[in-house]
Amino acid sequence: MPKPLPSGADLQKLHSDTIEFTSAAAAKTLEGFRRLAELNMQTARTSLEESSEQIRALLEARDTETLARMVTGFAMLPPDRFTAWANAIYAIAQETGTDIGALVEQQIEHSNEQLADAVAALARSSPGGTSGAFDFISRTMDAARTSYDQMQAAAAQFTGAAAGGETGKTGGKG
Repeated sequence: MPKPLPSGADLQKLHSDTIEFTSAAAAKTLEGFRRLAELNMQTARTSLEESSEQIRALLEARDTETLARMVTGFAMLPPDRFTAWANAIYAIAQETGTDIGALVEQQIEHSNEQLADAVAALARSSPGGTSGAFDFISRTMDAARTSYDQMQAAAAQFTGAAAGGETGKTGGKG
């Protein structure tokens, strides 16, 4: 018995779901880029303001010793500012990645539901004597879903431990 072709409504729903997922992922990505650009613009603005103040101070220097001390001091980038900037970039990237990861997980869950529904529909319309094959397919899908959930949990645990280790490293320095 040949498998029936999907209806126009089915294809339209699939297309609509795909566009919705792609749009959501693009929106999250663009939001991350917007936040990075905003951070970099703020950093550039602050740097320009400081440069103006430093130039004014250099022009007001009255002797070479003061001038040399000021130039040396201005040449050094404060580590706490660089650390704050790097941490802000890391936070934006991590949040954007987490949001996109959640979208992907939702899409995978939705796809798994569709596959289970398709297998169930196929099982209902199958000829007698094939229930063992569909039982095997259902058990295989359940095992694959369980394995995927365990992998996701392990990845989340690893990510949490790595983030905790990084927090502990930087927390000890400050």
